[in-house]
Amino acid sequence: MYEAYLAADSPTFEDLAADAASISDLDRAPGPESFRAWLAEAQLPAQQADAAVIAVILARRAAWHADDFALLIRSLWLKARLTTPLGQPLHTITDPFDLEVHRAIDHSTGHFSHDLPPLPAYVERAHDEELRQRVRQACKGISTMAVLIGPSSTGKTRACWEAIQELPDTWRLWHPIVPGRAEAALTGLGSIGPHTVIWLNDIHHYLTTPGTGLGERVAAALRALLREPSQAPVLVLGTIWPEHWAQLTQQPGTQHGMEDPHAQARYLLAGTGITVPDAFTADDLTRLHAPACRDPRLLHAARHADNGRITQYLAGAPALLERYRTAPPGARALIEAAMDARTAGHTITLPHALLEAAAESYLTDAEWDTLGEDWFEQALAYCAAPVRGTRGPLTRIRPRRGAPAHSQPHYRLADFLEEHGRTTRQLAHAPTGFWDALVEYAHRPDLTDLAQSAGERGLLAPALRLFTAAHGAGQPGGLRAAGTLLQSTGDIDEAITWYQRANEAGDSASLGLAVTLLYDTQRADAAITWLTKRAQQGDPAAPRWLAQLQPPPDPPRPSSATAANPGL
Repeated sequence: MYEAYLAADSPTFEDLAADAASISDLDRAPGPESFRAWLAEAQLPAQQADAAVIAVILARRAAWHADDFALLIRSLWLKARLTTPLGQPLHTITDPFDLEVHRAIDHSTGHFSHDLPPLPAYVERAHDEELRQRVRQACKGISTMAVLIGPSSTGKTRACWEAIQELPDTWRLWHPIVPGRAEAALTGLGSIGPHTVIWLNDIHHYLTTPGTGLGERVAAALRALLREPSQAPVLVLGTIWPEHWAQLTQQPGTQHGMEDPHAQARYLLAGTGITVPDAFTADDLTRLHAPACRDPRLLHAARHADNGRITQYLAGAPALLERYRTAPPGARALIEAAMDARTAGHTITLPHALLEAAAESYLTDAEWDTLGEDWFEQALAYCAAPVRGTRGPLTRIRPRRGAPAHSQPHYRLADFLEEHGRTTRQLAHAPTGFWDALVEYAHRPDLTDLAQSAGERGLLAPALRLFTAAHGAGQPGGLRAAGTLLQSTGDIDEAITWYQRANEAGDSASLGLAVTLLYDTQRADAAITWLTKRAQQGDPAAPRWLAQLQPPPDPPRPSSATAANPGL
């Protein structure tokens, strides 16, 4: 019918409607909008008789044999009616995850409201406008193809999902995956009808088939489809990583007889690429503010993502959680030890020795007995593997040139897992070996903070051990802080003992605390005795406190003679 329309010099839809109105045996002549739907939008006429009317009108204008053409159109209408087109109506596709859009932080991973939609609010960037232009081209009836190029989790598939929302409901979408991606594509491409989106996420799976020529045949079929008028318009959308794009598009070597393994793919992909940056620009981050006010997931990502890598954080957070939850015993123990260390207050750089000593205590006897000798190295390797473009659960920190070098490797826990640990784990349940490892291997400047953290959670024994270690590491306030903790728990006698130890170790501020507690508990004599000892040992504050506690000596009593004669 469209070929006949072109042969008739593309008359206006109003002129065609006027021709239909002049046919006297029609009960209800189709109007211009009906002709637009049938010819411009390739909709199938609801009735076979309507198709025959169009055929007669167009054949007369094109000077074709009207009866023969009407008979052909009736036959093709019936065939089209009985044929199930490939793909699904676009308006029925409501789940983006069916099309392999990455899941982002949700209420189960980020502790957000259950009322949030499945996907975070979308922030348009430069590549979205370029993609939108390709979609508009398809809407105008021109078959086109766009392939978004970018590293993992940069928002390629999400951008495609947002782009197809602009297509009319009359479009369909076909996502070939069964029995295999390349096999499904090659089988179905010849049957694609007009107004179909062909969804080729990770397009290299369709075009790169080592050991077979299947990928090249798929590329050739796609090239033929894109230039076939009877199947137009179609919109081919693909995504690909930069390394796969380079593999498929690079020119082969010039050596005589060298095979060109991707000739068809290279011709297919020429001019289709749209680059997706791996980070938000400053302008992108500015545009993010408004939607972030409506969607706390965006705000969370903006605050925690490294160097503008918003989409990687949104997609990587649930993947990190899955990596942790499905980790083998050694790696899980390592991650939990790191989580608890950060929750307890250790600085962001976690020493190798601390992690190795602590992780061991998180393993059951049965798990420990089944581990190999290199279990810790395997656990580190598992945790270091990147997840959707973001850091793995636990990654080594590389000192830059000129920066102070550590005596041992140090590691950093992924921000999202650190936050997850703070909200889900209980330090009270941490094994004894964890606290032992902190006492032995934690950063010395962190010991007082670690002890305070333990004390705030009611973990008195670990706290006192850490305070003692802090004192041994040259932090004089450690023993005094232990006394304060004991005083807060009501253990006054122990608090006095620790204050006295602190003062005798050189912490002058502890003397007054010990004396005050002794005096308040009606032990002034004990306070005076201890102060006298400290004064004899050279503590400059002791005499002043003694002067306050000891009553002044009684004035000498007058003799009897003096009393009898005061004037003497």
